[in-house]
Amino acid sequence: MRLSGWGWAMTALAAGSVYVLAPEAASSADALAGPSFAAALLALGSLVQLALSGWVLGAVLLTLAARSSRLARAVMPAAMRRALFVGAVGAMTLAPAHAEEIAAPGSRAPHSVNGLRLPDRPTAAAPSDVTSRARVTPRPVLVRPGDTLWAIASRSLPPDASPAVVAHAVERWHAANRTAIGSDPDLIFPGQHLTSPTGKDHP
Repeated sequence: MRLSGWGWAMTALAAGSVYVLAPEAASSADALAGPSFAAALLALGSLVQLALSGWVLGAVLLTLAARSSRLARAVMPAAMRRALFVGAVGAMTLAPAHAEEIAAPGSRAPHSVNGLRLPDRPTAAAPSDVTSRARVTPRPVLVRPGDTLWAIASRSLPPDASPAVVAHAVERWHAANRTAIGSDPDLIFPGQHLTSPTGKDHP
């Protein structure tokens, strides 16, 4: 028998459904047992549509071989043809999205972080701020009447600093201010401005 235009359209839709859905049959079967109800529902619809499309193709081949219009109507009634048409169009529309939703076997679905509160990220100091802090010049220490380098060094240390620690501090103060003091660390004058070797402000 010869197929009508409607028959050829149904055959084309069935073939298109098989072409689109057959490669995803294995992943659809896996999705049926997956945790996502929506993915399982889509997978079930895809498998049902694939079975219907395969059945229609088989029926078309059978009726073409038998050349009987009665056999064609018996094998593929009008209600079945309408259901196949709607299902085929839906399958071709949803199959690409369904293929993206179903993860391959052994893979893990990505987790969405939309709506979740994330910890604040530490904000690094700007390079200009770090540079400006590094370039801060310590305030000079004014030599007062009766001051000695030992007394100035002692004031820059904790009250319980030992004499050995103070002596080491005197050497550092002298080294940091050799240009202003000269070679003799005991020879300083009121009004002189000395620079702290530690970079701290001192009285």
